[in-house]
Amino acid sequence: MRIEYTCEDGSQTLAKWPSMALQHWLGRSRPTPQIGNPEPFKLYVVGPPVPSDDHKIFLTLVCAEIERRWNKTPPFEIEPPIPRKKHGGKKYQDRCLEILQWLHAEGDITKLEISSHS
Repeated sequence: MRIEYTCEDGSQTLAKWPSMALQHWLGRSRPTPQIGNPEPFKLYVVGPPVPSDDHKIFLTLVCAEIERRWNKTPPFEIEPPIPRKKHGGKKYQDRCLEILQWLHAEGDITKLEISSHS
């Protein structure tokens, strides 16, 4: 599967799995903190940590961010990933795809293209 989307802010994402596309959306949902007067050769960690795309709390965080931004949630139950299945399993990936499509219809994804080949 190949998923390409563009958000209102112009950012673009290309992902192979729906959950990975959602992970990138969640990671960009908060602005990165600005480092004032950075020192050369010093490492800085920026951006909020986002759990892996098949973590048991991942879809809960996605739905919480949607509710924070638009005061509504997608009309789907949260599907937990199956740890022993690749990428959380087919039902989990299907639910992630439904949420992406909801974000395209109701949220900030302005362009969404899904193709069955990589």
